[in-house]
Amino acid sequence: MSSPRVLITGGLGCIGSETAKWLIRNTDAFLVIGSRSINEQRIQRVFDSVDRSRMSFVDCEITDQTKLCYLLQQHSISHVVHLAALQTPDCNAHRHLGLQVNLGGTQNLIEAMKACKLPIQRYVYASSIAVYGPRDAYAKGTVAMLSEAKPVNVYGAWKLASEHISKFFWQDTGTTTVCLRPGVLYGPGRDAGLTSSPTTAIKSVALGQAYQIPFCSRQDYLFAPDVGAAFAQALLQPFEGFGIFTLPSHTVTTDEFLSAIQQAAREAGIEDECRITVGNEQVPFICDLDYQPFTARFPDVPHTSLSMGVRASLDAFREQVKRGWLVV
Repeated sequence: MSSPRVLITGGLGCIGSETAKWLIRNTDAFLVIGSRSINEQRIQRVFDSVDRSRMSFVDCEITDQTKLCYLLQQHSISHVVHLAALQTPDCNAHRHLGLQVNLGGTQNLIEAMKACKLPIQRYVYASSIAVYGPRDAYAKGTVAMLSEAKPVNVYGAWKLASEHISKFFWQDTGTTTVCLRPGVLYGPGRDAGLTSSPTTAIKSVALGQAYQIPFCSRQDYLFAPDVGAAFAQALLQPFEGFGIFTLPSHTVTTDEFLSAIQQAAREAGIEDECRITVGNEQVPFICDLDYQPFTARFPDVPHTSLSMGVRASLDAFREQVKRGWLVV
């Protein structure tokens, strides 16, 4: 059986790069990393310690269906991970562009997969917990994965619509399709989005700078390398049909997340550099989501403890400071 040939759109982003790292270290797949901003410095920094002999980096314009079809054919792609998207702030500020990229781009990629006449074996789409409503729209306790979607912004609405058109792709072609709904990512590579500030706080400790996390809400936190492993295993592990899943997380308040940062700073001997505070804002995202359906299907995906994930993130950012790479 030939090795998988994987296209990762948005492959230099947080989830995309962690998915690629897991695939390179654990499989014999050949990866095509698609991004709108390919440059050697960025590649070097994102994949600094990764063997890149099975990786190709290509310009990928998700709004151009013809170019997407050519890209799929040129590289004989067998598996697709679709992560390219604008984050919530950009979607709110530039709604027409957000519609073209987040929803139109998904439809373009799906039509390209149909038109390229390749035997695409699996398609994994990056959705989001933004498809749900705010926490108080649901009952207390664990929130079932398939609870009613009630998006509160265009980002969530377009993610939900993209899940539907991804399901239509499966119905039309029979291609196994998986939609994953990550929560609040933290760790190396996280640098954008409405809930990126907890990661910015860890970076600020590494830089010795004061910082305030603006929101105090409870959130479902996920360590970025775990999410990369989840996407990679959803792409290659046995599964048939269509599925939507939330991912393993740790539900904590921002104060509890700050406690993990303070602990990591103490362990690293830089407690005095931790000058992080918490504001009073609320973010509209849900928490307490049930992720057992995912772990039942993909039991080998790691679920790093919050304390270990925050410490690993701080160590990574301190190394970036030494190299002159890190800015906030």
